[in-house]
Amino acid sequence: MYGSPLLVTGLLLAALSILILSIQTSVAQNANLTVKNPQTWTNDEQNIKVQFNYQPQNPVLDQPTQLKFLVQNLKTGEFMKNLHANILVTHNSSGQFANFRFGNITVPNGQFSVVYRFQDTGIYEIITRISGTDIAVLAPFRVIVPLQPYPP
Repeated sequence: MYGSPLLVTGLLLAALSILILSIQTSVAQNANLTVKNPQTWTNDEQNIKVQFNYQPQNPVLDQPTQLKFLVQNLKTGEFMKNLHANILVTHNSSGQFANFRFGNITVPNGQFSVVYRFQDTGIYEIITRISGTDIAVLAPFRVIVPLQPYPP
């Protein structure tokens, strides 16, 4: 009725992590992936910085939106290697949570992206779990899907 205990625990941890979510307007670049005006989540204990952005900046219902992530060493800025990621996209629509999962994403060079189609307007939570040798973190982000104009 309320979801698995693991999902509930993950959502609670993500909610706590939102308190330390900071948004920066810097630009992070790599030869493969560019993230402009990213939302940034940091974890000082595990020395990780995760940057997130989405394109287009104003998602259109039922059209592809690219969700982009960069994972870096917090102190050196180097991209972290040999990681795995899972992504949960969640949205509360009329009192019902709608969840979509991307699982077992291989992250060899600290960069990854997925394409998602938003089905409703509102605020979506994007929670990524990143793991590797001696690393396991949850990083929460938000995407606002604006009201859509009526088609002509």
